[in-house]
Amino acid sequence: MTTKVVSVTDQGHLGEVLERCSDAGWVGLDTEFWRERTYRSRLCLAQLAVEDTIFLVDPMADLDMAGVAALIADAHVEIILHSGGQDLELFHEHWGVVPERIFDVQRAAGFAGYGASLAYGNLVNVVLGVSLTKGESYTDWCRRPLTEEQLTYAADDVRYLAAIAEHLKEKLAGLGRTEWVDEEMRVIEATAGRDVDADSAWRKVGGRGSLSRTQNTVLRELAWWREQSAARRDVPRGWVIKDVTLTEIARRGPSSKKELMGVRGMNPKEAERSGDELTAAVARGKAAPPIELSPTPSKNVQMRARMLAGIADALLRARCEAGQVASELVATRAQVEALLAAVISGGDDLSGQRLQQGWRKTLAGDAIVDLARGRIALKVIGHPPYVQEVPLGGSDS
Repeated sequence: MTTKVVSVTDQGHLGEVLERCSDAGWVGLDTEFWRERTYRSRLCLAQLAVEDTIFLVDPMADLDMAGVAALIADAHVEIILHSGGQDLELFHEHWGVVPERIFDVQRAAGFAGYGASLAYGNLVNVVLGVSLTKGESYTDWCRRPLTEEQLTYAADDVRYLAAIAEHLKEKLAGLGRTEWVDEEMRVIEATAGRDVDADSAWRKVGGRGSLSRTQNTVLRELAWWREQSAARRDVPRGWVIKDVTLTEIARRGPSSKKELMGVRGMNPKEAERSGDELTAAVARGKAAPPIELSPTPSKNVQMRARMLAGIADALLRARCEAGQVASELVATRAQVEALLAAVISGGDDLSGQRLQQGWRKTLAGDAIVDLARGRIALKVIGHPPYVQEVPLGGSDS
């Protein structure tokens, strides 16, 4: 258990700390950052826990943090985090690094019977019986000097990571889940380094499901314009134009500032400032070949998939309970319905479905396919998991 807490404000000292982490082959990592008013996160503090010491690294003391970024990308060093997506995004955003070897204790806990989204304090309490004070969650980490309460909070955020990781690894090995967790960590690593580009920005816009192919093509141009504008101004995307307004612009396709001003939610100042650029983006979208969207199942197939999804969800939850895996990690209701629709439609290649990949296929995906094809049924029983699979030997009709 890490006990000593040391502040790092000198570049030479930071180099020694990073060398120690590299020699140890592991480090517990957390960051404190500020992003409420900016496009890019501003790193305010990095906490590194190794062996018996917690190092509070202060980037606001004019430290070059490239070495910390390199540590994250070192395949010989395991990076232990809790729900580390934003931490990894920050380092990729600023230094272009992607992790090579992480262990996210929140994600791993979902494979060990603890639930999929336990907050750090709750996980520490459940695993180690320690209660943490979380009074500094929304504090101003940019202000200096940091208070004693802030320093204690920051240190606690990494103090128990190694102990929790050790406990989880032992339990996962006993459950035969080590390979599944390793697979999941590799997925996190692979997705942590994805840059936002013209072909991905529009996919993150909410409320676009009802748009036509041409309207989605217009939205692609608008979303990329917004992404570049937000980055250039260093403000959140929604401060430029909110999703709901961007979607409505794509739907209505205004060709002039006057028409743009008529879109509900359009800020008059933004319309005046960027109207020409926005209408030009609309024009580019209308002129471009329509985006190819994923085929939509027929209404009949969708209805059958929705009706069967409740039974499939019961099957999934029963298998997850038996395997002590949090069902939220396996699939969403939409992903269950998508697999069912693919089976009902008669598709032979299901490999693109999330539930037909890796450990998810083994745990529940194949069983859901068997259910949809009439090979098994579910029987209600009076004890957990309350349903039992019954082989039918049925056809694929």
